[in-house]
Amino acid sequence: MLKVIRQDDGDTRWPAPDDPADPYWWRREEFAYTSDVLGRLAPGLRAPTLRHRAERPEGTVALWLEHVPEVDRWTLDLLGAFATRLGRAQAAAAADPPDDPWLARGFLRKYLRLHEVTDPDGTLERLERLPHTLAHNDLHPANLLGEDGAVVIDWAYCGLAPLGLDPGVLVADGVADSVIRPEDADAAGAAVWNGYSTGLREAGFDGDLEVIRWAFLSSTALRLSWLDPELAREHSTRESWRAASAMLQRWREAARGLPSRP
Repeated sequence: MLKVIRQDDGDTRWPAPDDPADPYWWRREEFAYTSDVLGRLAPGLRAPTLRHRAERPEGTVALWLEHVPEVDRWTLDLLGAFATRLGRAQAAAAADPPDDPWLARGFLRKYLRLHEVTDPDGTLERLERLPHTLAHNDLHPANLLGEDGAVVIDWAYCGLAPLGLDPGVLVADGVADSVIRPEDADAAGAAVWNGYSTGLREAGFDGDLEVIRWAFLSSTALRLSWLDPELAREHSTRESWRAASAMLQRWREAARGLPSRP
């Protein structure tokens, strides 16, 4: 598969600036594939193999990547099994976080700013106090390939982020984009959280899981708070949007009863 990346800062919500310190830096995925950072995903997860990289005269970068088929269908069991592998990988990375300067830092903060989302409860400040790990930051089910979803693609926003954020995005984006059936929203959330927390423990994480669950719930509810009930009602044909919005409201309420400090 050929992927061409380019510098383009014209999209107001998904820019690609020419600044390595920016969470949306356009060359980050190239650096991810040509470094050893993604090797930290092993043994349960991996990135596709980079076959060749080339800079093109017009200023773009071409990445030839291993072709991997899509997941046939996301079941609750498959979501839970993937989340367990993710938990193991992220617990290991949290114990010894990578420090490469090109890794994205503060991605969620900028994402919220670009989507005009406010943080009245100070969630971001509390998240910053939690253990950080190697995070994908855009863990949509479409970015997980292979028979069991173990091959993770699209590393343009990878960096350091608190434990719990990636699995929340997996569920919410999956429901909103109809990868997960609307009627399975709560069951999918439970399967992913149970799998992720199991993986964390199996890999030696000894922190308070209730705090990580708070991050899982509250960060996702904040990140996608622009997907509110009013917006969902305006898109009356999008049952998946309404289901995601309702689920996030339940997550927001559940998070209020959990500790947010380690």
